[in-house]
Amino acid sequence: MMNRRTIPSLQMSKYGQDRLRAEGCVVMPLEFSMMQEPQRLIPHFHDFFQLFLITGGGRLMHDFRDHEVRQVTLFFLSPGQVHTIHPAPQMRGTVVSFTQAFFDDHAPPPSLLFELPFFFGSGVTPWLTVSKAEAAKIISLFAELQTEYDAAQSGVQEVLRATLRIVFIHAARLYAKKHAVRETTRATQLTRRFHLALEQHFREWQTLAPYAKELGITVNHLNDVIREETGHAAGELIRLRRLLDAKRLLLHSDLSVSEIGYQTGFQDPSYFTRFFRRHEGQTPVEFREAIREKYQPESA
Repeated sequence: MMNRRTIPSLQMSKYGQDRLRAEGCVVMPLEFSMMQEPQRLIPHFHDFFQLFLITGGGRLMHDFRDHEVRQVTLFFLSPGQVHTIHPAPQMRGTVVSFTQAFFDDHAPPPSLLFELPFFFGSGVTPWLTVSKAEAAKIISLFAELQTEYDAAQSGVQEVLRATLRIVFIHAARLYAKKHAVRETTRATQLTRRFHLALEQHFREWQTLAPYAKELGITVNHLNDVIREETGHAAGELIRLRRLLDAKRLLLHSDLSVSEIGYQTGFQDPSYFTRFFRRHEGQTPVEFREAIREKYQPESA
């Protein structure tokens, strides 16, 4: 049974043209969102993508990682990722919410979204600090998005999609400078495909065999490549992804620790507790108490 501690799954904000929202896109001032929808200031998730331009101070939480914002920052959110914003009084910005269907439109697969370094995967860095020299171009592109969305003239969907693509291209260039994105090789491509398959199937695929089959390689080759590229065995990455799911459930569900272990693929409750303590430094019960205290709404 869900109660007030449950992490809500929020829908797109009701802002601007209903037809654009129905088609899968909303562009709105960040400060308006925070003022009109205070539920977005507690941990939540949704089934669409979001892109934030943030100026001013504050703190971001993304799947239990915190990040202090001190200058212009881009914040990238994939579907299902738990997050919230703790704004400072001067925080301003723009938030773009969009579905993959809206972004891709009639473009053939694979989606550009799957190629970008800041979406998908639990290990990616979802925020990008923008220097003063780079900020003017990024801010102007977000201003174009807001102006185009608000005017909602003929062809607005195409302009929004095109401008979003330009933003992502610039962001990917900046991301590569700051995060040393490696040159694309067959091994890095395979690792990326493994991470995407992991995001889609981690709940039902708990061994390497179905991943190897999906990728068209042997289990040994998959494990060798993933270990070389990430420093972790592929099986360990599967368990870590399930661990993240368990952390989300510990925060927002009333399931017992054993039930969460079973739901996330740990059939032995004792092993689940040991695995959790080894990676988090505390038991699932201790984590649940600490994280709920940290992110409990002030009015609770």
